[in-house]
Amino acid sequence: MEGSTLPWESLDPDHYFGLNRLSCHLVGCCFCRLHLAGKTIFHFRLLSVENMLWDDVIYLFLLLATIGLGEVLRRFDNANIKQSISTAIGFAIVFIVSGFHTLHCVLTAAVNALIIRYVSPKFCHGLSFGFSFTYILFFRFTTVFGLPEVPSHTNAIQMLLTLRMVGLALEVHETAKNRRLLKESNSADKKQDSNTDVKQVELVLEYQGVNPSFLDVFHYAFCYIGVLTGPYYKYRTYWDMLHANDTQISFFNHARHRLRYVPVYVFFFILSSYYFPLSYATTEEFFAEHSTFYRIWYMTPLFFNFRMRFYSGFILSEVACIMAGLGAYPEESQPKPGNGPTALQNLSKKDRSLTTYNFETVHNIDEYSAETCDVRGSMRAWNMTVQWWLVVNVHRRFPVKPLRTVVTMLISAFWHGVHSGYYLSMLTVPFILVAEDAIKKKLRPIVSPKIFNFGMGFMKIQWFSYMGVAFSLLAMDVTLAYWKSIYFIGHLLVPVFYLACLTIPSAKAVKSTE
Repeated sequence: MEGSTLPWESLDPDHYFGLNRLSCHLVGCCFCRLHLAGKTIFHFRLLSVENMLWDDVIYLFLLLATIGLGEVLRRFDNANIKQSISTAIGFAIVFIVSGFHTLHCVLTAAVNALIIRYVSPKFCHGLSFGFSFTYILFFRFTTVFGLPEVPSHTNAIQMLLTLRMVGLALEVHETAKNRRLLKESNSADKKQDSNTDVKQVELVLEYQGVNPSFLDVFHYAFCYIGVLTGPYYKYRTYWDMLHANDTQISFFNHARHRLRYVPVYVFFFILSSYYFPLSYATTEEFFAEHSTFYRIWYMTPLFFNFRMRFYSGFILSEVACIMAGLGAYPEESQPKPGNGPTALQNLSKKDRSLTTYNFETVHNIDEYSAETCDVRGSMRAWNMTVQWWLVVNVHRRFPVKPLRTVVTMLISAFWHGVHSGYYLSMLTVPFILVAEDAIKKKLRPIVSPKIFNFGMGFMKIQWFSYMGVAFSLLAMDVTLAYWKSIYFIGHLLVPVFYLACLTIPSAKAVKSTE
């Protein structure tokens, strides 16, 4: 409106510093220089820090609380007491964050409990998947139906609840299938020439089989561990935690080892978020006063902020699991993120105090691989438990094999939200993977490994930074405005690299000509 001022333009900086000592401490020393450089940039940076602190302090407080509660929970030997306490704490967290919006979560859990208990195991997974994802769509458009808008924190809870309920339905489906296979194998009219297969099915049923009651579904849905921040874990992993006899074992060293880099990530996140705020990338000054090359470069620190924030959150979430003993399995059982033990024959009932454990089952982020691998490898190292859920619930089960990657990315985008930025970002991935595979096929055999790995790592960061703009800005008009200002360079490089690789003779062809 003409003559109006933006909210932050009427604020006195000295008064504003007094509102939050922490923000004053973070940015006060830079005030004079930034004030001379331009009031708009300063205020955008300051508001970015304020918004970041308010949202992230809530998450940090809840994460630290769940970490501390884990050690308390493990002091109880009785599985029912453990279950009741973890559910009560989880429901309290959900209610504190969501208020009456908690009804959405209760309804989702109740309907899925009915599906899991009373629908044939043959169909329960598909029905649970259809209901849960349909409900999450309704959940995000409540205002269209005259209902209040749902808070962002409740959205995170609903997202993770959707994974748990659909994943549990698949566990029930697989358990029923394995029981049927075992029954058929043991029938009198079958030849006894498949003892190995029978033993494997028996192991799967013993260590991965589930049989939850109606109330068990609710307990699993509202278990406080990961209810707000993840990671995803199976019902069987949750069941194993409740029935583990490990109260005399300390997992503190595992937690301390996992936490060792978190202060570094938090420090760089706060520092980089202040100097390179996302909000500044949406201002007129950003587009008017900076060159195309600067806007291309600015994506890199924005993606750095993104990584530091999620590294911190993912690791703290893992530590909450570790302190509660969730996902503690013997190393020789070869646990995998999300899945749990894979070498089931190495599990036993021996005294657990003599066992060496790891927490790969709840390992959600491999920072080193995320930083050093190519696009495909980095995706596998990011949010690994959810990646596993997508593989077993979507990718492997979609009947049209050539479309599996596209459909998986589409479901992932839908799960993240209805914002167009998610789709603009994730539906770009399949095309990047095609170009990357072509590059690896043609250049890896003829280029020095060090040069090749450096080049692939550099391009990975640029492509992820480019997609990260859409993932962070969310709105289509803002995202397209940014991409247009840099001539859609991330998209243009895909066909350029792919077509360039077609002109390069393969390594075999080169050797044959010699």
